[in-house]
Amino acid sequence: MELSATDFLKKHFSGKIFDALAFEQHMRQIRQKRGDTVPPEWYERVTGYFGRIEKDKIKGNGDTIFYPSFEHKKDCEFEIVGLCLESIKTTDVHKAIEFIKHHMVFTIWNDTSCREFQAYDMKLPLSVTFSKGMADKAFGPQWVSGNQIPMDENGVFNMEMHLSINGDFLRREGGFRSIYFTDPKTDEQRAWGFAQIIAWFGKINQGFERGDLIGSGTVGNGSIMDALPQREWLKAGDKIEMWVEYIGTLTNTVGVIEMPDPRNY
Repeated sequence: MELSATDFLKKHFSGKIFDALAFEQHMRQIRQKRGDTVPPEWYERVTGYFGRIEKDKIKGNGDTIFYPSFEHKKDCEFEIVGLCLESIKTTDVHKAIEFIKHHMVFTIWNDTSCREFQAYDMKLPLSVTFSKGMADKAFGPQWVSGNQIPMDENGVFNMEMHLSINGDFLRREGGFRSIYFTDPKTDEQRAWGFAQIIAWFGKINQGFERGDLIGSGTVGNGSIMDALPQREWLKAGDKIEMWVEYIGTLTNTVGVIEMPDPRNY
């Protein structure tokens, strides 16, 4: 019997995930909300954070995803996530591309965010990790091998990505290739795709182990935060649909679970 996408993840997941912040549009739009700009360093290197996902918070296609009751700014984040089926440590982008093709599988990831608590988290250094672990995370509807998704010479996938809330599109057009940005120093087109992430980790003498997850970061217009103030935060009963070419549609309903605010302890 074939395992569901969530059962497959629970069976193979090491418990370690690196989530990149790789899409310039998302980075620019959320920083503008805070009256800030994209820092120059973002254009020079991969950035992101390590987190953990408890297995009871791993949800699949059709499931209700629960947010804590104290959180008023419930958000979704539309990402692609890759699961390593073997270990790798390399500085070579071409070796990373071959690894992606033959030793990684990919699916859609709804990387839920509690934006109010996240802002509280980010007041301190080494932030966001606590806030990112409070709500359920959704994966699915299926895992697809890297060699089944078209990619260019840089290892960047070519696939459309659409997001809707209650049937109303936040992201109607544009695909994974929107990860490309213009280097402000050279005017070259560059990207922080999965291959570049793997190679960057090799440059800092680190790698990825079997069972590790790598998140692409949120695609531009892939969250409520991108669309403020025209959009409202998620509420119980909202239906989130994330469609990705070659993978399918991940559909989830928003739920709320009673949980005391840890800031009041």
